[in-house]
Amino acid sequence: MTGKQHQILMYFLRHPNQVLPKEQIYEANWKESYITGDKTLIVHIRRLRQKLERYPDSPEIIETLKGIGYRVKL
Repeated sequence: MTGKQHQILMYFLRHPNQVLPKEQIYEANWKESYITGDKTLIVHIRRLRQKLERYPDSPEIIETLKGIGYRVKL
């Protein structure tokens, strides 16, 4: 797991079962403003899922809420 993936995971674990807008996750982990359309966070979450999820294409831990953000279900 990369440092950034670990950082994102720890952020999720500090906010279990909460819906987190992607802008909030990005700004908390990169310490800069989110730019609409940026795919950086999406790529990091996809790679994090590949390491955590049994079936990354049908995630059970890191849930995507389309148009809203993400939630880690614990």
